[in-house]
Amino acid sequence: MVDLQVDVTKKGIWKYWRHLPAVNEKFWLSLDEGNTPEVTIDGIIFKREDLNPTGSLKDRGLAYQVSQAYSEGHKNLVISSSGNAAISAAAYCQLAKINLFAFVPKNINLEKLEKIKELDGLIMISDRPVSDSIKFAKEKGFKNLRPSVDPLGTEGYKTIAFEIFKEFGKIDDIFLPVSSATCLVGIAKGFRVLGFLPRIHACQSTKIFNIAGEFDKDFRKTKTSLATALVAKITPKKEEAIKIIRESGGWGWVVGDGKERDKRNKRDKGIKEAMEWLEERGLETSAEGALGLAAIWKAKSKGWKLGKTVCLLTGRKYEKR
Repeated sequence: MVDLQVDVTKKGIWKYWRHLPAVNEKFWLSLDEGNTPEVTIDGIIFKREDLNPTGSLKDRGLAYQVSQAYSEGHKNLVISSSGNAAISAAAYCQLAKINLFAFVPKNINLEKLEKIKELDGLIMISDRPVSDSIKFAKEKGFKNLRPSVDPLGTEGYKTIAFEIFKEFGKIDDIFLPVSSATCLVGIAKGFRVLGFLPRIHACQSTKIFNIAGEFDKDFRKTKTSLATALVAKITPKKEEAIKIIRESGGWGWVVGDGKERDKRNKRDKGIKEAMEWLEERGLETSAEGALGLAAIWKAKSKGWKLGKTVCLLTGRKYEKR
Protein backbone atom coordinates (compact mmCIF):
# COMPACT_ATOMS: atom_id res chain seq x y z
CA MET A 1 0.00 0.00 0.00
CA VAL A 2 1.46 3.34 -1.12
CA ASP A 3 1.37 6.24 1.31
CA LEU A 4 -0.99 8.77 -0.30
CA GLN A 5 0.74 12.14 -0.29
CA VAL A 6 -1.50 15.20 -0.32
CA ASP A 7 -0.01 18.69 -0.65
CA VAL A 8 -2.72 20.87 0.91
CA THR A 9 -0.87 24.04 -0.14
CA LYS A 10 -1.78 23.35 -3.80
CA LYS A 11 -5.06 23.73 -5.68
CA GLY A 12 -7.19 21.19 -7.49
CA ILE A 13 -5.64 18.03 -8.87
CA TRP A 14 -2.20 19.44 -8.06
CA LYS A 15 -2.71 18.50 -4.41
CA TYR A 16 -1.65 15.08 -5.67
CA TRP A 17 1.24 16.24 -7.86
CA ARG A 18 3.58 13.71 -6.28
CA HIS A 19 1.48 10.92 -7.83
CA LEU A 20 1.19 12.52 -11.30
CA PRO A 21 3.74 12.70 -14.14
CA ALA A 22 5.82 15.81 -13.59
CA VAL A 23 4.76 19.17 -15.04
CA ASN A 24 6.69 22.33 -14.20
CA GLU A 25 4.73 24.05 -11.43
CA LYS A 26 4.68 27.41 -13.19
CA PHE A 27 2.46 25.84 -15.85
CA TRP A 28 -0.08 24.28 -13.47
CA LEU A 29 -3.59 25.39 -14.40
CA SER A 30 -6.43 25.01 -11.92
CA LEU A 31 -10.01 26.11 -11.41
CA ASP A 32 -9.91 24.36 -8.01
CA GLU A 33 -11.29 21.23 -9.63
CA GLY A 34 -11.67 18.05 -7.65
CA ASN A 35 -12.20 17.73 -3.91
CA THR A 36 -15.83 17.08 -4.81
CA PRO A 37 -18.24 16.18 -2.01
CA GLU A 38 -19.60 12.72 -1.32
CA VAL A 39 -23.13 12.01 -0.18
CA THR A 40 -24.12 8.64 1.26
CA ILE A 41 -27.76 7.60 0.74
CA ASP A 42 -29.15 4.10 1.33
CA GLY A 43 -25.62 2.76 1.67
CA ILE A 44 -24.44 4.15 -1.70
CA ILE A 45 -21.64 6.75 -1.77
CA PHE A 46 -22.44 9.30 -4.47
CA LYS A 47 -19.32 11.14 -5.67
CA ARG A 48 -20.50 14.57 -6.86
CA GLU A 49 -18.33 15.10 -9.92
CA ASP A 50 -21.15 17.24 -11.30
CA LEU A 51 -20.00 19.91 -8.83
CA ASN A 52 -16.65 20.42 -10.51
CA PRO A 53 -16.04 24.02 -11.70
CA THR A 54 -17.39 23.54 -15.25
CA GLY A 55 -19.92 20.91 -14.20
CA SER A 56 -18.25 17.60 -14.99
CA LEU A 57 -15.44 15.23 -14.09
CA LYS A 58 -13.77 16.27 -17.37
CA ASP A 59 -12.15 19.12 -15.40
CA ARG A 60 -9.74 16.67 -13.79
CA GLY A 61 -8.49 15.22 -17.06
CA LEU A 62 -8.33 18.52 -18.93
CA ALA A 63 -6.64 20.37 -16.06
CA TYR A 64 -3.72 17.98 -16.47
CA GLN A 65 -3.76 17.74 -20.27
CA VAL A 66 -3.94 21.49 -20.93
CA SER A 67 -1.28 22.19 -18.28
CA GLN A 68 1.04 19.70 -19.97
CA ALA A 69 0.37 21.24 -23.38
CA TYR A 70 0.92 24.72 -21.92
CA SER A 71 4.29 23.61 -20.52
CA GLU A 72 5.27 22.46 -24.02
CA GLY A 73 4.48 25.86 -25.50
CA HIS A 74 1.36 25.01 -27.48
CA LYS A 75 -0.69 28.03 -28.57
CA ASN A 76 -3.46 26.11 -30.35
CA LEU A 77 -5.25 22.97 -29.21
CA VAL A 78 -7.98 20.81 -30.73
CA ILE A 79 -10.67 18.64 -29.17
CA SER A 80 -13.71 16.67 -30.34
CA SER A 81 -16.56 16.51 -27.85
CA SER A 82 -20.28 16.06 -27.34
CA GLY A 83 -20.07 19.06 -24.99
CA ASN A 84 -18.63 18.52 -21.52
CA ALA A 85 -15.01 17.96 -22.53
CA ALA A 86 -15.04 20.99 -24.82
CA ILE A 87 -16.45 23.19 -22.05
CA SER A 88 -13.75 22.02 -19.68
CA ALA A 89 -10.94 22.34 -22.24
CA ALA A 90 -12.10 25.85 -23.16
CA ALA A 91 -12.02 26.93 -19.51
CA TYR A 92 -8.42 25.77 -18.99
CA CYS A 93 -7.29 27.09 -22.38
CA GLN A 94 -8.77 30.46 -21.43
CA LEU A 95 -6.60 30.50 -18.29
CA ALA A 96 -3.49 29.89 -20.40
CA LYS A 97 -4.56 32.13 -23.31
CA ILE A 98 -4.47 29.16 -25.66
CA ASN A 99 -6.79 28.93 -28.68
CA LEU A 100 -9.12 25.94 -28.53
CA PHE A 101 -10.75 24.55 -31.67
CA ALA A 102 -13.73 22.50 -30.47
CA PHE A 103 -15.27 20.07 -32.96
CA VAL A 104 -18.83 19.33 -31.85
CA PRO A 105 -21.82 17.50 -33.39
CA LYS A 106 -24.75 19.29 -35.00
CA ASN A 107 -27.11 18.04 -32.31
CA ILE A 108 -25.04 19.39 -29.40
CA ASN A 109 -27.09 20.70 -26.48
CA LEU A 110 -27.48 24.43 -27.11
CA GLU A 111 -26.75 25.34 -23.50
CA LYS A 112 -23.44 23.51 -23.78
CA LEU A 113 -22.71 25.23 -27.08
CA GLU A 114 -23.27 28.66 -25.53
CA LYS A 115 -20.99 27.79 -22.63
CA ILE A 116 -18.16 26.86 -24.99
CA LYS A 117 -18.59 30.19 -26.76
CA GLU A 118 -18.60 32.10 -23.47
CA LEU A 119 -15.24 30.52 -22.67
CA ASP A 120 -13.80 31.68 -26.01
CA GLY A 121 -13.80 28.23 -27.59
CA LEU A 122 -13.70 28.30 -31.39
CA ILE A 123 -16.68 26.20 -32.48
CA MET A 124 -16.34 23.80 -35.41
CA ILE A 125 -19.71 22.10 -36.00
CA SER A 126 -19.26 18.80 -37.80
CA ASP A 127 -21.06 15.66 -38.95
CA ARG A 128 -17.92 13.72 -37.95
CA PRO A 129 -16.30 15.62 -35.10
CA VAL A 130 -13.74 12.97 -34.18
CA SER A 131 -12.36 12.32 -37.67
CA ASP A 132 -12.59 15.98 -38.70
CA SER A 133 -10.72 17.09 -35.58
CA ILE A 134 -7.95 14.57 -36.26
CA LYS A 135 -7.62 15.76 -39.86
CA PHE A 136 -7.66 19.43 -38.84
CA ALA A 137 -5.03 18.97 -36.11
CA LYS A 138 -2.75 17.07 -38.48
CA GLU A 139 -3.08 19.66 -41.26
CA LYS A 140 -2.46 22.59 -38.92
CA GLY A 141 0.19 20.93 -36.78
CA PHE A 142 -1.90 21.50 -33.63
CA LYS A 143 -1.99 19.16 -30.64
CA ASN A 144 -5.19 17.12 -30.37
CA LEU A 145 -6.46 16.74 -26.80
CA ARG A 146 -8.62 13.71 -27.58
CA PRO A 147 -8.21 11.94 -24.21
CA SER A 148 -8.61 8.38 -25.49
CA VAL A 149 -5.49 8.66 -27.66
CA ASP A 150 -3.42 11.07 -25.55
CA PRO A 151 -1.09 9.00 -23.32
CA LEU A 152 -1.64 11.60 -20.59
CA GLY A 153 -5.43 11.74 -20.98
CA THR A 154 -6.02 9.41 -18.03
CA GLU A 155 -3.75 11.11 -15.50
CA GLY A 156 -6.07 13.68 -13.93
CA TYR A 157 -8.72 11.04 -13.29
CA LYS A 158 -6.40 9.19 -10.92
CA THR A 159 -7.29 11.86 -8.36
CA ILE A 160 -10.86 10.51 -8.12
CA ALA A 161 -9.45 7.28 -6.69
CA PHE A 162 -7.18 9.25 -4.35
CA GLU A 163 -10.06 11.31 -2.95
CA ILE A 164 -12.32 8.29 -2.46
CA PHE A 165 -9.55 6.44 -0.61
CA LYS A 166 -8.73 9.49 1.50
CA GLU A 167 -12.33 9.71 2.72
CA PHE A 168 -13.43 6.06 2.85
CA GLY A 169 -10.37 3.84 2.72
CA LYS A 170 -10.74 0.71 0.63
CA ILE A 171 -14.00 0.41 -1.29
CA ASP A 172 -15.45 -2.73 -2.83
CA ASP A 173 -17.36 -1.53 -5.91
CA ILE A 174 -17.42 1.56 -8.12
CA PHE A 175 -20.02 2.24 -10.82
CA LEU A 176 -19.23 4.79 -13.51
CA PRO A 177 -20.80 5.83 -16.80
CA VAL A 178 -18.47 5.02 -19.70
CA SER A 179 -18.00 6.61 -23.11
CA SER A 180 -14.37 6.53 -24.31
CA ALA A 181 -13.34 4.71 -21.06
CA THR A 182 -10.55 7.24 -20.41
CA CYS A 183 -11.90 8.00 -16.94
CA LEU A 184 -12.29 4.29 -16.14
CA VAL A 185 -8.67 3.61 -17.06
CA GLY A 186 -7.49 6.64 -15.09
CA ILE A 187 -9.43 5.67 -11.96
CA ALA A 188 -8.00 2.14 -12.17
CA LYS A 189 -4.49 3.63 -12.41
CA GLY A 190 -5.21 5.67 -9.30
CA PHE A 191 -6.35 2.67 -7.30
CA ARG A 192 -3.30 0.71 -8.47
CA VAL A 193 -1.09 3.47 -7.09
CA LEU A 194 -2.84 2.81 -3.78
CA GLY A 195 -2.17 -0.91 -4.04
CA PHE A 196 -5.65 -2.32 -4.69
CA LEU A 197 -8.39 -2.48 -7.30
CA PRO A 198 -12.08 -2.42 -6.37
CA ARG A 199 -14.62 -4.11 -8.59
CA ILE A 200 -15.10 -1.70 -11.48
CA HIS A 201 -18.51 -1.60 -13.16
CA ALA A 202 -18.81 0.07 -16.58
CA CYS A 203 -22.27 1.55 -17.13
CA GLN A 204 -23.57 2.26 -20.63
CA SER A 205 -26.86 2.88 -22.39
CA THR A 206 -28.98 0.68 -24.63
CA LYS A 207 -27.83 2.92 -27.51
CA ILE A 208 -24.07 2.79 -26.85
CA PHE A 209 -22.81 -0.42 -25.20
CA ASN A 210 -19.55 -1.34 -26.90
CA ILE A 211 -17.87 -2.12 -23.55
CA ALA A 212 -20.67 -2.99 -21.12
CA GLY A 213 -22.32 -5.15 -23.80
CA GLU A 214 -19.36 -7.53 -23.57
CA PHE A 215 -20.71 -8.49 -20.14
CA ASP A 216 -24.41 -7.67 -19.93
CA LYS A 217 -26.63 -9.34 -22.54
CA ASP A 218 -29.98 -8.68 -20.88
CA PHE A 219 -31.26 -5.58 -22.70
CA ARG A 220 -32.94 -4.35 -25.86
CA LYS A 221 -30.96 -2.10 -28.16
CA THR A 222 -32.50 1.33 -28.75
CA LYS A 223 -31.88 4.11 -31.27
CA THR A 224 -31.91 6.84 -28.62
CA SER A 225 -30.91 7.35 -24.99
CA LEU A 226 -31.26 10.06 -22.37
CA ALA A 227 -27.54 9.59 -21.69
CA THR A 228 -26.54 11.82 -24.61
CA ALA A 229 -22.99 12.43 -23.34
CA LEU A 230 -22.10 8.76 -23.83
CA VAL A 231 -21.33 8.88 -27.54
CA ALA A 232 -18.14 6.89 -28.22
CA LYS A 233 -19.19 3.92 -30.35
CA ILE A 234 -15.54 3.12 -30.96
CA THR A 235 -12.73 3.77 -28.47
CA PRO A 236 -9.05 2.85 -28.58
CA LYS A 237 -9.31 2.03 -24.87
CA LYS A 238 -11.94 -0.69 -25.27
CA GLU A 239 -9.67 -3.71 -24.80
CA GLU A 240 -7.77 -2.07 -21.95
CA ALA A 241 -11.03 -1.21 -20.19
CA ILE A 242 -12.41 -4.74 -20.59
CA LYS A 243 -9.18 -6.19 -19.23
CA ILE A 244 -9.36 -3.89 -16.18
CA ILE A 245 -13.00 -4.76 -15.50
CA ARG A 246 -12.27 -8.49 -15.66
CA GLU A 247 -9.14 -8.20 -13.54
CA SER A 248 -11.09 -6.26 -10.89
CA GLY A 249 -13.90 -8.80 -10.78
CA GLY A 250 -16.37 -6.13 -11.88
CA TRP A 251 -18.92 -6.15 -14.67
CA GLY A 252 -20.57 -4.12 -17.40
CA TRP A 253 -24.19 -2.95 -17.17
CA VAL A 254 -26.44 -1.76 -20.00
CA VAL A 255 -29.32 0.45 -18.88
CA GLY A 256 -32.33 1.82 -20.72
CA ASP A 257 -34.27 5.02 -20.25
CA GLY A 258 -36.93 3.21 -18.22
CA LYS A 259 -40.70 3.62 -17.86
CA GLU A 260 -41.52 3.15 -21.56
CA ARG A 261 -39.59 -0.11 -21.51
CA ASP A 262 -41.25 -1.11 -18.25
CA LYS A 263 -44.64 -1.22 -19.96
CA ARG A 264 -43.28 -4.02 -22.14
CA ASN A 265 -40.91 -5.60 -19.67
CA LYS A 266 -41.27 -5.26 -15.91
CA ARG A 267 -37.75 -6.36 -14.98
CA ASP A 268 -35.58 -3.25 -14.73
CA LYS A 269 -35.83 0.35 -13.63
CA GLY A 270 -33.97 2.78 -15.84
CA ILE A 271 -32.52 6.28 -16.11
CA LYS A 272 -35.84 8.10 -15.60
CA GLU A 273 -36.60 6.33 -12.33
CA ALA A 274 -33.05 6.92 -11.13
CA MET A 275 -33.22 10.64 -11.97
CA GLU A 276 -36.47 10.95 -10.06
CA TRP A 277 -35.03 9.05 -7.09
CA LEU A 278 -31.97 11.30 -6.98
CA GLU A 279 -33.95 14.53 -7.37
CA GLU A 280 -36.29 13.51 -4.54
CA ARG A 281 -33.18 13.33 -2.37
CA GLY A 282 -31.80 16.68 -3.50
CA LEU A 283 -29.32 15.40 -6.10
CA GLU A 284 -30.07 16.99 -9.45
CA THR A 285 -27.57 15.55 -11.91
CA SER A 286 -27.18 14.38 -15.48
CA ALA A 287 -28.81 11.37 -17.07
CA GLU A 288 -25.38 9.73 -17.19
CA GLY A 289 -24.99 9.87 -13.41
CA ALA A 290 -28.52 8.51 -13.00
CA LEU A 291 -27.57 5.68 -15.36
CA GLY A 292 -24.92 4.66 -12.83
CA LEU A 293 -27.52 4.39 -10.09
CA ALA A 294 -29.85 2.39 -12.35
CA ALA A 295 -26.92 0.05 -13.02
CA ILE A 296 -26.52 -0.50 -9.27
CA TRP A 297 -30.19 -1.41 -9.07
CA LYS A 298 -29.79 -3.79 -12.00
CA ALA A 299 -26.73 -5.42 -10.40
CA LYS A 300 -28.66 -6.01 -7.19
CA SER A 301 -31.61 -7.43 -9.12
CA LYS A 302 -29.22 -9.90 -10.72
CA GLY A 303 -28.04 -11.11 -7.32
CA TRP A 304 -24.78 -9.16 -6.97
CA LYS A 305 -23.72 -8.76 -3.35
CA LEU A 306 -22.21 -5.29 -3.42
CA GLY A 307 -19.96 -4.06 -0.65
CA LYS A 308 -18.89 -0.47 0.05
CA THR A 309 -20.15 1.06 -3.19
CA VAL A 310 -19.39 4.34 -4.97
CA CYS A 311 -21.53 5.77 -7.78
CA LEU A 312 -19.99 8.57 -9.85
CA LEU A 313 -22.35 11.42 -10.70
CA THR A 314 -20.26 12.52 -13.65
CA GLY A 315 -21.89 15.74 -14.85
CA ARG A 316 -24.42 18.45 -14.19
CA LYS A 317 -27.90 18.41 -15.65
CA TYR A 318 -28.46 20.52 -18.77
CA GLU A 319 -31.95 21.38 -19.87
CA LYS A 320 -33.05 20.23 -23.32
CA ARG A 321 -33.09 23.09 -25.81
